[in-house]
Amino acid sequence: MKPTMKRAASFFLVGALLLGVLLISGCTDRISDGDKEYTDPTGHVVKLKGDPERVVTLTPSLTETVVALGAGGLLVGADSVSASENPDLDLETVSTWEGLDTEKIVSLSPDIVIMDRTLDITDASFNALDGLSIPVYRIFPKTFDEVLSAITGVGEVLGREKEAGFIVDDMGTRRDTITEETSRIEWSNRSSVLYVTYYDGTSDPWVGTSSTFSGSLIELAGGKDAVSDDSGVVVQISVETVIDADPDVIICSQSESWPTHTRETILSDPLWEDITAVREGRVFDVNGDLIDRTGPRLIEGLETIHLILFPEEV
Repeated sequence: MKPTMKRAASFFLVGALLLGVLLISGCTDRISDGDKEYTDPTGHVVKLKGDPERVVTLTPSLTETVVALGAGGLLVGADSVSASENPDLDLETVSTWEGLDTEKIVSLSPDIVIMDRTLDITDASFNALDGLSIPVYRIFPKTFDEVLSAITGVGEVLGREKEAGFIVDDMGTRRDTITEETSRIEWSNRSSVLYVTYYDGTSDPWVGTSSTFSGSLIELAGGKDAVSDDSGVVVQISVETVIDADPDVIICSQSESWPTHTRETILSDPLWEDITAVREGRVFDVNGDLIDRTGPRLIEGLETIHLILFPEEV
């Protein structure tokens, strides 16, 4: 073999080896025979034998995420709300607000169960499933960016990286369009917003706070939450506290999965009549699923709040 040909062959061999290394290092913690390993946002290592073909989700937001990724056909079980909202998917109900049906999940032989750690039942549910050697991937988003990361992670686990990339890029671009404007608004010039998840006039209202997801969306949208605390959960406060806060805007959660008469109750309650938002006609019904569900539709919740605060942009 001529020297030039030997040299070319050597370069080809080295190039092939480098390409192989790059391909291996670029994959998600792959192990032998098509097995894969993933580390979820909680630090738990999930081991799968290839891409999942049977999937169970335990929250509506995760079901929406899987469907948005084009993987709805992989779903075999879900929470009761998801099952009722997606009759065409013929999902088995494996959980309700009261708890998890582990026997039902086992009977479905899922390749993976995807859950949201923010639910109260999650730690017990995870321990039960982990004890049965069922792979569990948990998300734990507390900010808009963490929702984007969670969607990316679920996409990787389901072999839908490209679809997840499209969703995340779209959500990020639309978010940036809003925050490029609202980030310049001084805190003192922002409207105070009260997000009411439930009020029936007979007990104190349940509200989101500055440390909840609704609070973070309100801030991104250009407002500030009327109730400041660091609990990270929806809380019940007195009407007197609402009166003292005197919000400029009140947003009432309303959806098919959680129908309420909160707005009507507030507007007919004399205790609320002197609050600025009521007096100026700035009490709104909003689809709470767009604000409370940490999935692809969260961007619609952000855009909705932004348009409420800045109606001149419609």
